[in-house]
Amino acid sequence: MFTTILLWIIILLLLIVIWFILDFRYGRKRHMEQATKAKTFPVRYGEAQLIKDGRYFFQELFKDIEQAQDHIHISTFIIKEPGIGTQFLALLERKARDGVQVRLLVDRLGSRLKKTTIHRLKASGILFAYAHKPAFPFIFYSANRRYHRKITVIDGNIAYAGGFNVGNEYVGKKKLGYWRDYHLRIEKEGVTDLQEIFLDDWAEAGGAAPSSLEPSTTEKGAEPLQVFVTEGVGHVDTLMKMIKGAERYALIATPYYVPGKELQNAILDMAERGVHVDILLPKKEDHPLVKDAAYNYFRDLLSAGCNIFEYTPGFFHGKAIIIDGKFVIIGSAKFDKRSFFLNDELDLIFHQEGEMVANAETIVREDLRSAKRITIEHVEKRTWFENGKSRVSAWLSELL
Repeated sequence: MFTTILLWIIILLLLIVIWFILDFRYGRKRHMEQATKAKTFPVRYGEAQLIKDGRYFFQELFKDIEQAQDHIHISTFIIKEPGIGTQFLALLERKARDGVQVRLLVDRLGSRLKKTTIHRLKASGILFAYAHKPAFPFIFYSANRRYHRKITVIDGNIAYAGGFNVGNEYVGKKKLGYWRDYHLRIEKEGVTDLQEIFLDDWAEAGGAAPSSLEPSTTEKGAEPLQVFVTEGVGHVDTLMKMIKGAERYALIATPYYVPGKELQNAILDMAERGVHVDILLPKKEDHPLVKDAAYNYFRDLLSAGCNIFEYTPGFFHGKAIIIDGKFVIIGSAKFDKRSFFLNDELDLIFHQEGEMVANAETIVREDLRSAKRITIEHVEKRTWFENGKSRVSAWLSELL
């Protein structure tokens, strides 16, 4: 009897594993056929401010939302209550009751808002939608496709994009302590592109198109920038071109380093041809196995002469790539397979003709000075258990 039960359990587990594999494989195939390839918008000339602190980010965001007269469009991966999330939603409700058009788009699995909260939002006049709801026939694959963009557009004049979600951890009120991230406040040109992306995402999630909106600003600023959006197709191709063009140095700041073979080899080639490579990662981890997954790449990086640092003042969640002081990419995409092949992501590219490249590099290098260097001795001293977790993480790297 026991043997029979055990046999059926094994058969059931094997069937589940087979289903996961087939679901993911054919879900990926359909995704590749249907997804829009990575798009880089034309160069715009706007004004940009880089924000690195969560408290200051929400202070500025709330101030701008308070001033909204026509519309507020917000999409994000995570909203958490209580705390800053409750304050954020209450402010949006008040603006909606005052007659401002408020559209709120959140990831279905990233933001698990209570039904009572959603009913309250809608009752106030907020138009609400979920992005990337799991769907048949590839429910496992679709459940792993995440809407990871963070966009705010206010009256078509001010926009935000970057890395901060909405929750207490982003203002340093959770166990990870101080939270470092990079977010951008945009004015003038560039806002229109973010508005366009939001409305496309809103329509894809089933939201009705607005009957009227104040048009977005077309005023030019001094900062050359480009919006870069991806849906899991073409992200690596764009990064490969940038990495292969590096001549002097490259700085990669990311909370997760799971690039895959192609990008890893490009970085090794870059180091071997004399490019100085610094990689900034968090010391702490906010998800299991992601740090172990990164260690699968460390030995080769260190052997090639790359420098790896771990941020120690708190948790590091910033996403930035700086090449030769010529351009910088800042946004939502991590340097990992999930961002490259599964998620909807949004980054901004800045060029050396403006001030942002120098400002961003100054901030990232300050964070680098607050970090501790990883050496080959650290890799070799890892325990058998830690190495075991790294091997497991390699099998699961597509989903981390």
